[in-house]
Amino acid sequence: MNKHSPGHRYEKAAQEFLRNKGYQIITTNYRYKRKEIDIICSSGNELVFVEVKGGGSATFGDPVYKVDGRKRQAIIEVARGYLAQSLRSYRSYRFDVIIVNDIRGELQIEHRQGAFTL
Repeated sequence: MNKHSPGHRYEKAAQEFLRNKGYQIITTNYRYKRKEIDIICSSGNELVFVEVKGGGSATFGDPVYKVDGRKRQAIIEVARGYLAQSLRSYRSYRFDVIIVNDIRGELQIEHRQGAFTL
């Protein structure tokens, strides 16, 4: 992703938001079999897979709906790949979506914990 693209800006804002909430960022833009998850982080002994979605406004609908069935399946596949390769075990894991809205240059962040499950 281009460092100057809106998507990159949204992902950086999401990472900063998570760090400020006490999450430990493990990796970003993790790829497995040509699929990707934006952020993998942890909170205590819980592993969190985070998809970042954003846009200029909610005019075209809630960005969380961009994480449709196909996208969820891709994220789950990447998560399974990560878990199979990880040297650390976690008590639990979950799938979150962070929505970043750009309102006249100001980023507003909404964190949906447990946005979907297996």
